[in-house]
Amino acid sequence: MKKVLCLAILATLFASPAKAGETFVLNHWTIQQSRTETNLNIDNVTNSTRTQNYNSSSNQIYMDGKVENEYNNGKVEKVFKGFTIQNTGTELNGSFHEQMTTRVWGTINTIIHSYTSIHESSAGIR
Repeated sequence: MKKVLCLAILATLFASPAKAGETFVLNHWTIQQSRTETNLNIDNVTNSTRTQNYNSSSNQIYMDGKVENEYNNGKVEKVFKGFTIQNTGTELNGSFHEQMTTRVWGTINTIIHSYTSIHESSAGIR
């Protein structure tokens, strides 16, 4: 029984990673390096069609001249002098049709290099 108790005490002392007052130093390095290559082939065709019909019209009435009062035998009459009326109009009709094909093709090559170096160190007393 004494031997078992003694072995249990010794196992407890040796199994604990640090004793009170023990100093420690940690020195940890991590280095990572990577390379990524990408080859992207593109072949894109776009077809587009546009149709446009249009119609435009205008109408204008233009009046020119004077209205004057004329006195004839004691009566007042309105007289139009140099008076003209002009009526104009325009009309435009049409259509527009367009077809387009666009093609983009090629290869995009990329190479990415990445390098990481990490150092961690610490020291102390436990």
